[in-house]
Amino acid sequence: MVKLGAVQETMLLTLHARATNGDETARRLVGSIDYDFSVFEREQGLTALFHVLRSESYDEWTRQFLAECPHGTVVELGAGLTTRADRLDNGTATWVFLDLPDAAEFRRTLLPDADRRHTVTASVLDPAWPGAITVPGPYLFLAEGLLVYFQPPEVRTVLSTIATSFPGSRIALDTYGAWIVARPRGPLRRMEAAMVWPCDDPREVERWDAGLTLRESRQLTRPVPRTLPRRRRLALHAVNALAPPRMINLRVSLYSC
Repeated sequence: MVKLGAVQETMLLTLHARATNGDETARRLVGSIDYDFSVFEREQGLTALFHVLRSESYDEWTRQFLAECPHGTVVELGAGLTTRADRLDNGTATWVFLDLPDAAEFRRTLLPDADRRHTVTASVLDPAWPGAITVPGPYLFLAEGLLVYFQPPEVRTVLSTIATSFPGSRIALDTYGAWIVARPRGPLRRMEAAMVWPCDDPREVERWDAGLTLRESRQLTRPVPRTLPRRRRLALHAVNALAPPRMINLRVSLYSC
């Protein structure tokens, strides 16, 4: 049975969401991991869809970065079992997957390092972690499903460290409004990890004077992607029409350092 820290365990929720929405590598991994995924299957609903929509935004910004910087480096912070490199690798980019010791070792077991793919063991809360990134830039940092589990001062420190250590880089991150952080939904209600960083406005990060400038921000539920199955499109339209704004304030944002 898999044994991971509380926050690290959330990688399995994200993995399962991708597996049930067409990611073949994620599906293969779910089938090989000794873990009870049934709790996710019982409560996946909109939560799984939000994970997929979030991942698609990160994918889009990664494609843009690689189109502009084909020899650049994509650094996934709190990488978990991300399969983005399998989906988007262009044959020349470098991929770095940074995570805590248990998660990094788990990743190496299932997704071994290869040419241009490197797993790094480090905590983003350790101010020395930038020293573990030894490959050249330019850099795109992805903090998918990570920073919401940190206290606000910790989030500020992480972002300031990136801006100071990697000037000219970009970072994508997701934010959750205060109402959502205080009321976890779906499988998160049954997991030990707790969301603790509420952010109702992604421009708040700019006001921290951490060296970041907002390039783009998008709400996960709008616009409704036409590529979704009809049933899920209708569900999202209903959510957008009926839910108070505070209940769907989930955003993905891209910043320049």
